[in-house]
This record gives sequence, structure tokens and C-alpha cells, in this order.
Amino acid sequence: MRFLWAPAFLFVLSGATQVHAIDCADHAEAYETGAAAGREDGARGKPQDPSRHQKNDGKHKNRYACYEKGYGVGYTNAAADARKQSSRHHSRDEEDNIPRAGSNEREYFDDGCRRGRDDGRAGMSSYYGRYSDDYDSRFEPYFARGYEQCWRENR
Repeated sequence: MRFLWAPAFLFVLSGATQVHAIDCADHAEAYETGAAAGREDGARGKPQDPSRHQKNDGKHKNRYACYEKGYGVGYTNAAADARKQSSRHHSRDEEDNIPRAGSNEREYFDDGCRRGRDDGRAGMSSYYGRYSDDYDSRFEPYFARGYEQCWRENR
């Protein structure tokens, strides 16, 4: 009987972890609102304080926790981008209109570039739309720009 308890215990733990990981799926709007507020504060060099924009009313603990989580991510990314931007000089990326390294936009640009490079080398037509499942529609322009630029360079 002792042997059966261990797998059951592990199963319960893995389920609890999964529930915790998807908590913010029900409160995506709170997460996105927090991320936007965090980006604003981080980019302007303000102290990290999510309560500056939204207070915890106590009624919706999970919603506020998701807001805080989004705020933290947005703040961290924007603060890092602001530090990089202020410390670096004019670069080839700026000349080519490539998004800043470390940003979501740059990640999508790089993903598009990889797909475009592979298609160009394989002699395929230039159509980034075949990879529409690979990008979020909000970042489509960055994916498309990366795809097209790298496709042209590798055909």
C-alpha cells in the first residue's frame, strides 16, 4: 500500500502545479493591464510599484495576483530595454530598423528571420503566412519583416 501512495502524491502535486501555472488564463485582461502599467513605469525609470496604478481591493485576489505578475514582467522588460537603449551607441540594428534585442518584438523578428532564411535556402516562395501558427497576431509585422528580410538575403 505504501507504494501506491507515492505516485498518488506525485500526481496531486503535479496537478496543483498545473493549476497554479494557468491561474492567469482566467484573468488575462488583468495580466495584460499589469504588463502595460509595468512597461510604462519601467521605461520611465519609475520605482517598481504596481499599486500606483491599481489597488488590491481584496475581493479578487487571483485577479490582482495576475495583475502584479504582469506588472513585474512588463516592468522588468521595459527597465532592461531602457538601460540597454541608454547605454548603447548607434548600431546596425538601428540602421536596419530591427527591434531592440531582448524585446518581444525582436524575438518575433528573429523567429521570422529563421523561417525566411530556411525558405530562401530551400528555394520556396516568400510567404510568411504559412507560419501563422508561429506568431501572435499582435507581433505579425515583426515576424513578417524578419521573414522577408532574411528570405531575400538567402534566396
